[in-house]
Amino acid sequence: MAPGTDGDLYVSIPKPPGRVLVALLDSAGHPRAGWPLVVDGTTSCEQLLPVDDGLVRILCTLENRDGSAFAVVRAYGFDSEGRSLAGWPIDLDRYGADGYFAARVIGNELTVLAWKSLGKEIKEGQPAGNAWIATVAADGTVRAGSKVPYGTNCCTNAFALGPDGVAYGTTHQFGQGPSAPKLSQLLAISFAGVRTGFPVAIAGIASVPAFDAAGRLHLTVNDGPDQLAGTLVLDTTGQMVAGGSGGLGFSATDVCVGIEGSCEVPAAPLVGADGTTFVVGAYLRNTTVAGLSPSGQQLAGWPYRSDAGHQETGVCIPGEVCEGYSFAAPIMGPGNVVYLLHAAASTSAGGRIVAIGPDGHLVAGWPVGLKRAGSEVWSAVVAPDGNAYVLAIEPEPNNGHSATILALAPDSTVLYTTTIIDP
Repeated sequence: MAPGTDGDLYVSIPKPPGRVLVALLDSAGHPRAGWPLVVDGTTSCEQLLPVDDGLVRILCTLENRDGSAFAVVRAYGFDSEGRSLAGWPIDLDRYGADGYFAARVIGNELTVLAWKSLGKEIKEGQPAGNAWIATVAADGTVRAGSKVPYGTNCCTNAFALGPDGVAYGTTHQFGQGPSAPKLSQLLAISFAGVRTGFPVAIAGIASVPAFDAAGRLHLTVNDGPDQLAGTLVLDTTGQMVAGGSGGLGFSATDVCVGIEGSCEVPAAPLVGADGTTFVVGAYLRNTTVAGLSPSGQQLAGWPYRSDAGHQETGVCIPGEVCEGYSFAAPIMGPGNVVYLLHAAASTSAGGRIVAIGPDGHLVAGWPVGLKRAGSEVWSAVVAPDGNAYVLAIEPEPNNGHSATILALAPDSTVLYTTTIIDP
C-alpha cells in the first residue's frame, strides 16, 4: 500500500500463479477509472512509489527469463488513469542489473540502487558484485552511475536512499559469541561512486538510516553485552552531529525473528521531519517505545510501555514447518504520531492498531480493534493528511483468509472498508 494524492491509495494484490493486480482506490475505497491493472508473469510488485504530480512508479519482480539465475526487475510508469507513460516500462537487466537494493522517487525521477553479481564463485575477501545508482527520468531515460564493489555480507534490506539521491547502508561484524565485539560500517554510494568521508565505523550493530527533513541520517544501534539500544545522528558527510542518545534501557528490534540471515540488526528509528525520533522494541508479549527530542533528550511521557505483543505476520499452513516469523512494522504519521500493530489479547479477540501521540499517551479514539476472532493487522501506512490505511487479514472457512483495507481518520473514524482478497 502507498498513499497517493487527494485520499487515493495504491494497492498491490498478488494473484497466484504469476500475476499481480495493482489498484488505485479513491477516497471512498472504490477503484478509479482505468484501474486495477494486471501485471502478468510477476512474483511481486513490492515498490509503489507515487509522484507529486499524480503519477506513480512501480517496481515489480518478474519470473526468470530464459533460465536466468536472476529474476527481472521491471519499472513501470503510469498516469492517474492507469495509462502507461511514454518510454515505460523499463527492464533493469537491459542496463546490466541483476536486481536492486533500494528505490525512491526524488522529484519526478526514479532513483534505484541497482546491483550486478560477479557471477562466479566468491572467494573470501573478494567482492560479490557491483552496485550503482541508476536514475530513470519521467520520459524513461536511464542514466547509470559509477559502480562500487559490495561484499558477501551485503545488502538485502541494508540500504536506504536519502533525499539527496545517495544510498546509505550498513554492513556488520557480529563476532563469535554474545560477548564478542560487534561492529558496523556505514556505507554511502552516490551517482559518482563512493561518497567522500565513508565508510564510517560504528561500535555495535547499526540499523539502516532514516532521514529527517534536513537530510540528516538517524540510526538505531544495539551495543554492549546486553545489546541495549541507542541512536546516532550523522550529516551527509559522515560526521556525527548532535541528536543521538544512549541508555534507552532495552534492545531495539527488527521485523524479522528467527528467519535465515541475521535478525540481530535493529530496524531504523521512526523519525519526524523535525528530527524527533522513536525507537521500538517489539516482542511477542510486550512492547516498548522510546521517544527522543531532536536534541536527543528523552521526551516527557515516554517511554511508552504495553503488555500487548506485536503482531506476527504470515500464515503457517497446518502440517507445514514454518521457520521464524516477522512482526508487522510500526509506522509514524504527521504530528509525530506513532502507530503500533498489536496482536489479539485472546483467542476470542482480533488484532488492533494503537496510535500514540507525541505526549506518549494514546490518541483519543484509539486503539481500533478488529472484531472477528483470529483477525490480524499486518501492515499500515499513513497519508500526509493523517488518514491511516490498515491491512486486516481475517480467517475464513476452509483455512482461507480474506484481506480488507480499513481507512481510518486521525480520530479513528472508519472512512471505508474494502475487501481486496475474498477466497
